[in-house]
Amino acid sequence: MQKRVWKVGCLVLVLALCAAAFSGCELSLSANAGPEPVAVTLKTDLRDARFTFTYGELRDLIDAETLSNLFEDYENKTDDVTVELGYYDLRARFGEKEDVFNAVMGLLDEADLAALNGNRTEVLAYYTELANAVKAQKPETIRSESFWVDDGTITFTDEAGSVQDDGSPISKAARLFKDMSMQGISSVLPENETLAAGTDLTDLLYLYGSDDLTALTDADLEAAYSSVNETTEKDSEENDVVTELTRTVELHVKPETQSILRAINVRDEAAVLEKLNRPENSFTINGYEMAFTSLTITATFDAATDELLTLSYDRTMHVTATVTGEGTLAPLGTQTVEFDCGANTYYQFGWADRADA
Repeated sequence: MQKRVWKVGCLVLVLALCAAAFSGCELSLSANAGPEPVAVTLKTDLRDARFTFTYGELRDLIDAETLSNLFEDYENKTDDVTVELGYYDLRARFGEKEDVFNAVMGLLDEADLAALNGNRTEVLAYYTELANAVKAQKPETIRSESFWVDDGTITFTDEAGSVQDDGSPISKAARLFKDMSMQGISSVLPENETLAAGTDLTDLLYLYGSDDLTALTDADLEAAYSSVNETTEKDSEENDVVTELTRTVELHVKPETQSILRAINVRDEAAVLEKLNRPENSFTINGYEMAFTSLTITATFDAATDELLTLSYDRTMHVTATVTGEGTLAPLGTQTVEFDCGANTYYQFGWADRADA
């Protein structure tokens, strides 16, 4: 009898040790897996529209690799399987190929388009409130500006009104003019300049001299779009947790001077000419006129905290200038030069709570 009790006791002890071992193993695996992902939720709901596309609709519009990535969750990709995308999903995936982007947008019906534009007033109000708080909040800021000339658009016209052909001396000098313009303007533009938290941003960010970044009204806009993208992590094999929400707002400003100037500043003409007209240049620019042809503002936000993360201003312009040849180009006299150009201003904001996360 004692022998049987001893055997039972040994069995219980072995089971207890096994249980402890397995328990320790689970604790060890849990510790190695790291902290549980923290779920976040949308702070402000702007009724952002999402659109459903079928595999069959997209199959002949986009390349095979992009198509495969879009429908990677499906083993059997039949024509009727669907994927749901927001506006900025479409812009991010297809925006560099405007014809593809337009073709995909062409699949949207009237109800989709109404949903896309239905929250325009809310989107502008959201952007305005958060952007205009930045100068008072004074976060760490990185700012950059760039400028480029489309050399394929440079044309010269002499005083008699004759447009110079490709073989003319002045046309051959177009490259010199482009380089001169870009070097002169780029020399005064900031590149990845870091402004420490607490810096007075009044005269460093648009709108210069104002407490605000924007004075845009609904009447200044051609369109305003918002879209939210989510990042997920698994908290188990079966369950995904939303750990990051990023909202992208895209504002298309009317290419009218009064509207443009409610969003950005233009540089003083005299200051620009001072930088451009250097003794070593082959031209003297006597004056210029600039007409905006587009302005798109793209802002990204942490949609869980409503903090503004980045701001990008992309604009295109058409410039008409009067130039006089200098040095070896003096025989060319005075010419009118026209060209298309573009510029980007970019701000990135750092927030203390994100740095501590």
